[in-house]
Amino acid sequence: MATTGSVLCAAGESVEALEPRRPISPFQQVLEGGPLGAGLPASYAWMVLAPLVLLAAALPMFDRRDITTV
Repeated sequence: MATTGSVLCAAGESVEALEPRRPISPFQQVLEGGPLGAGLPASYAWMVLAPLVLLAAALPMFDRRDITTV
């Protein structure tokens, strides 16, 4: 995720087609929004919600595994 964010931030500066997608990069807040101590905007909630949704989707898969402890 960090690599994708870094590439998106760097490519967004030179590729016009990627410019609208630069705000979803976490590096955008660090470089242009000020220090992290000032707080995160609400639009960055996706960075917390996306992994939680993926985790919630993956947990039932682990219950279906047929692994027993001896």
